[in-house]
Amino acid sequence: MPRLFVGIPVPEEYHVRVEGVAAELGAELRSKVRWVRPANAHLTLKFLGGVNDELVPEVEAALVRIEFDRFAMQADCCDGFPSLKRPKVVWAGMTKGADECTALAKLVADALEPLGFEQDARPFRTHLTLGRVKKPVAEDWEGPLNAFAEPWPEFEVNRFVLWESELTQDGPIYTVRREFPLK
Repeated sequence: MPRLFVGIPVPEEYHVRVEGVAAELGAELRSKVRWVRPANAHLTLKFLGGVNDELVPEVEAALVRIEFDRFAMQADCCDGFPSLKRPKVVWAGMTKGADECTALAKLVADALEPLGFEQDARPFRTHLTLGRVKKPVAEDWEGPLNAFAEPWPEFEVNRFVLWESELTQDGPIYTVRREFPLK
């Protein structure tokens, strides 16, 4: 049973930036953080979890019917969930393209709901996960994250992707199952 999610790929410049954030913050912070592997950086639109093989073609058919225009996206800040006081997730926020990304995520969720994928209880928030805090230590997160507050490169979102995620001891391995171009 493949473990699937739908998301937006980010350009190579973002992979490089994610690697830089992890290296710099990893050296500066005392909390233990599992940083996202730079090549795995993406924006998740909908996590599906384990999906029966028989249902995968229906998932693809539902996603291929989504029509959405291309749009520009850009990150320009770093933050933490639920807050920077005691973050569990460190992320980069998208200001340019956030509304469009939210609308696309809603279309994806609505398209998949008839197949048994429930709507998320929490409101969608456009973000690029940088790392997950595994062993927090009381420390200043805001100061170090402010060093990455300058705008990241702008890029065009021209597709979304159905990925398979294989969990391994060294972290997840993502494989593209299918790409869905935007208009």
